[in-house]
Amino acid sequence: MSRIFFNPLTGRFFRIVARRRKPRKAPVGPKVEALRALAKAELPPRLAELAAQHGFKYNKVFIKNNISNWGSCSSLGNINLNLRLVSLPEELRDYVMLHELCHLKYLNHGPEFHALLESVCPGHRELAKTLRSVRLC
Repeated sequence: MSRIFFNPLTGRFFRIVARRRKPRKAPVGPKVEALRALAKAELPPRLAELAAQHGFKYNKVFIKNNISNWGSCSSLGNINLNLRLVSLPEELRDYVMLHELCHLKYLNHGPEFHALLESVCPGHRELAKTLRSVRLC
């Protein structure tokens, strides 16, 4: 994709070409499928347990092979979890799931969201810092 611009100082036209990067693809194969099976067995029951414990209600849970995030929450109340969560320590797993459950109430990262997250997951800022140091792929 390119765009043509005019520089009034020089009186010339110039073109800027935007080059798109190739999108990164999540790895696939037997190891990933084994990880997916383990994630489907372990993550949904734990999410249900945490939701019941803290009074959250979600619609559906999906296990995804993402390369850019650990989890997400939709406005429909669906929660997506990265299958690589099973490779994390339990406290980080729970932090990600509680983070997404809090998005059921606040679909943003505002002060109310962080207050709610702190109430259900004390010390969440330190856990977030630890999680940022973990590579996804």
